[in-house]
Amino acid sequence: MEETVARQALVAAGARLRSAGLIAGTEGNLSLRLDGRSLLITPSGRRKDELGPGDLVVLGLENQAATGSEGNPSSDLAIHRRIYSARADVSAVAHAHPPASMGLTLAGERPDPAVLPETALFFPRLPFVPLATPGSAELAYAVATFLAGGASGEELPVAVLLERHGAIAVGSTIDEAVDRLELVEVLCRAWWDARMLGWAPTPAPSKSGSQY
Repeated sequence: MEETVARQALVAAGARLRSAGLIAGTEGNLSLRLDGRSLLITPSGRRKDELGPGDLVVLGLENQAATGSEGNPSSDLAIHRRIYSARADVSAVAHAHPPASMGLTLAGERPDPAVLPETALFFPRLPFVPLATPGSAELAYAVATFLAGGASGEELPVAVLLERHGAIAVGSTIDEAVDRLELVEVLCRAWWDARMLGWAPTPAPSKSGSQY
């Protein structure tokens, strides 16, 4: 992606995350793969709804230092790099701390995307990543492993839930990745509300006859 366009897209995506209530304060991080060698990522310690195009940081996809930008990259940089390394089809990564998503993991709940027609359509499954230190190599490895995992011929996941640490979604564009984060939170809110009303998780209904 051309860098000027990528910068504008990430700024707009940061504003979307905040307006949707998926992040608070300086939470969350976003990135885009620029080419085969570099990525563009949000800086550490900054509100994502107050960023300008010049605040974003360009780095190598591996361990090269920042080029052409000032500032410190997100502390979750290792996650983004690991995902791009593991998934050649991914061009965008979005990480947020959606409240319902975090609440469910605190309660030990693991929502099944198959229970709703919309999430069943867009998520082949929603892996759960056990608790690990934010920003650590351990967490980066686990996230990339879950996103790249699956049996032969099985569709790869496009999002994961992180225990006590929100969710991560990937896509071909940053808008697609943010759309998927929003849909993860829709699933988690619906699951939470249903559980509060006394619903017990049951096998997902058959997709036969689905209009989605």
